[in-house]
Amino acid sequence: MLVRLKDADAVARAAAGAIVESAFKAIHEHGEFRLVLAGGRTPQATYELLATELREEIDWRRVIFFFGDERCVGPDDPASNYRMAKETLFDPLKLQGGTVRRMAGELSPDNAAADYDAEIKTAIAARRPAFDLTLLGMGAEGHTASLFPGSPALEEATRTVAHVTVPADPPERLTMTPVALSASRLIVFLVTGKEKAKALAKVFGGDEELPAARVSQLAPSRFLVDGPAGSKLPK
Repeated sequence: MLVRLKDADAVARAAAGAIVESAFKAIHEHGEFRLVLAGGRTPQATYELLATELREEIDWRRVIFFFGDERCVGPDDPASNYRMAKETLFDPLKLQGGTVRRMAGELSPDNAAADYDAEIKTAIAARRPAFDLTLLGMGAEGHTASLFPGSPALEEATRTVAHVTVPADPPERLTMTPVALSASRLIVFLVTGKEKAKALAKVFGGDEELPAARVSQLAPSRFLVDGPAGSKLPK
């Protein structure tokens, strides 16, 4: 599903609205809301909205946070996805207890991937879909989470989390694989910026070489797209 929006601010607000809606439904149905967070720059404004204007719209005591990917750095490193979420969402909400299930980027990558793989498999075994909403971005080359074109992790059939080396900085990363991402009730892609336009057109043109296109077929998906990112899509 494609949702065209005017600008990046509108994308952030639409994403925050989708999270509020999904949280209400999930908490009503099974008493908790499992949210997979995206890293990078695009979702920051969404997290800030949730922590300020919309903070009263969700019972945060019933939210369990997971991460779709992480850089192999410590939790205080500027490149850490966890640090970004902590500063924009967790700290402002004063979250306590074990509601945040982070990837331990400071450990050896293989050990960190194995630990999070066990955690995700436990979540999947508890109920299906395991995740009520998975938030993802998309890169200019069509990557999503830390699944880049040609990544062996795209073919993973058993592990839910993998250590990958990517053509970006920092190169060593942890990422959910399609095994985990397919356990989502809804995947919401946030796509902003003119540099994403060509890849987005390929995604909607059915180019399955692009990870975002493949992942979008794993579960019901919604693309929230600003004007520049959608500029090469058919009118």
